[in-house]
Amino acid sequence: MDGSELDAGLLTLGSQLASHDVLVDGNDLDEARSAVSRIFVDHRLIANAEKPPRPVTVSCRHFSALSLCYFDYGREIGINPDQLRKYYLLQLPLSGHVNVQSASRHAMSTVGSATLLPAERDFSMHWSEDSRQLVVRIDRLELLQCLERYLGQNLTKSPDFDLELDWSSERMAPLRYALGSLSALARFPAGSPGHAMIARAAEDSFMYGLLMLQASDMTKAIIAGQLSSACPRIVKRAEDYIEANLAEPITISDLVDASGGTARTLFDSFKRFRDMPPMRYVRHRRLLRAREDLKAGGPATGVADVAVAWGFQHLGRFAADYARQFGETPSETLKRARARSN
Repeated sequence: MDGSELDAGLLTLGSQLASHDVLVDGNDLDEARSAVSRIFVDHRLIANAEKPPRPVTVSCRHFSALSLCYFDYGREIGINPDQLRKYYLLQLPLSGHVNVQSASRHAMSTVGSATLLPAERDFSMHWSEDSRQLVVRIDRLELLQCLERYLGQNLTKSPDFDLELDWSSERMAPLRYALGSLSALARFPAGSPGHAMIARAAEDSFMYGLLMLQASDMTKAIIAGQLSSACPRIVKRAEDYIEANLAEPITISDLVDASGGTARTLFDSFKRFRDMPPMRYVRHRRLLRAREDLKAGGPATGVADVAVAWGFQHLGRFAADYARQFGETPSETLKRARARSN
């Protein structure tokens, strides 16, 4: 796929999205901010033109783990979002350029390049007046689950990717082809025969491609096919016990006994190798199991039943911990699951 095919493919997809699934079409920036906040996160817009040359156009097509969105703010603009948490965003300029700043990291993308916005770090952006962007919204937890399946291990943190992505390089061809498949599917109604199955395959190809091809703090583990074997046996024994008894009451004494070490060594090892104390790790794993049940839930599934099944007796605390970890409430997860089943 040469540069001209690449540009033509993105422009076709951008044009297709701009004319369908429209969220915003007009000159009201407050309306645009409100509409975009509903599907992304709250953010601030800083416009530099009182009379923009083009109206604001925002549209979005949702799949399961990915969404394809088209943005044209019609003016030079600064964007200061809250932390994304639930998503990564891949920005592909169709015209113009965008600058991204995240702490000491800086990236700029133009046509043929891209920026991959972090899920769990703060950042700000500046879009040029002629900037039109194709944005791929990537579900952070779905991506994390792909990585867990590949490594065959439970993870407590998501990958932190490099900001810059060389979209037009030969290396990124698998990502372009996967996006092309989703682009083709976006032309047809979601209920078309085979639509969901084909879309899921394309999404998996895209996410695994991103994990394998884009540099991150997990690249060494991905290349090796496993996390560092330096993790001590005391942690592995405790983890085995946790997984075998996740639906049962677990105390720190249980974990100390199962690990074969001392309480202090267990705490220090979990903090070093899992980035959290052992009992927080227990809660982390229970929340993930609860989320799996809620995502598979049907009409008879209740949030309270799922919470109790995984050892959460205080429903208010469960809901707060769940929202903190996943960026949405248990009820919202269940509602989306029921909507998909219908």
